[in-house]
Amino acid sequence: MPATTRTCPAACLFFILFAAASCALPASAELVIVSGDAKATAAAWNDMGNGYASQLRWDAAIDAYSRAISLEPGYARAYFNRGKAYAALKWYDQAIADYEQAIAIDPSQGAVVRPFLESVLAVRYPSIPSGSLVKGYWQTGGQFLAIDNSGGTSDLVVALAPRGSKGALLAVYVAKGYSHRFDQVVPQGPYDVYITFGERWDTARKAFAKEGGYLKWELPQYFGGSGTQGYTMTFINWQPPGSWWSYTLTPIDRPQFPVL
Repeated sequence: MPATTRTCPAACLFFILFAAASCALPASAELVIVSGDAKATAAAWNDMGNGYASQLRWDAAIDAYSRAISLEPGYARAYFNRGKAYAALKWYDQAIADYEQAIAIDPSQGAVVRPFLESVLAVRYPSIPSGSLVKGYWQTGGQFLAIDNSGGTSDLVVALAPRGSKGALLAVYVAKGYSHRFDQVVPQGPYDVYITFGERWDTARKAFAKEGGYLKWELPQYFGGSGTQGYTMTFINWQPPGSWWSYTLTPIDRPQFPVL
């Protein structure tokens, strides 16, 4: 998110880099690059990508960085550089993946790469207020729903689907570390309760970018319409317990989660 030793002749390398900074390389020059030691060749492709990037030729830069990575899969700097090129093109998902890969390969690069990663994450996954309704509406006279995620380790979306329905009537987002009570949000009736947990809620996909899993509360809950009564859910560390039955929760696949 390391400097490498180059073994090709200095004069040859100077010519390659000069050409990269000024114009597209002819096929013969590319043959010179790919004929050397893999590590030095990867460094040359990375440098070439930097040359293209300085000209704002992002597609060419991405291709050069990708060639460097194919030659040296552990080349953290090339991942970082390619991430910046992806971000320049607003290909945020690819940029995030490359930034994270650069840090995973070389954690010492984290201080340099993380600000770029956080900047792209803020654009791709803008923060939403904890406690906001992902889907639903306020219902006068409905029972309250309290969700305590102050001790949880994942962000949550709790969805209530009318019993037997495939679509959620109400869905609430609660970030880890927060607890909220929602008054007058649930119309009277029986509901199946579903939970999805993870990180980075994607409003377009209506799912977490980093999914932890999907759960169904096996016991349907009934909301009677009184504003003085309600239901409280308390979430803890989402490691699968020894017996899911003790929590009356069952892991489900994403297609079984109600439509939001």
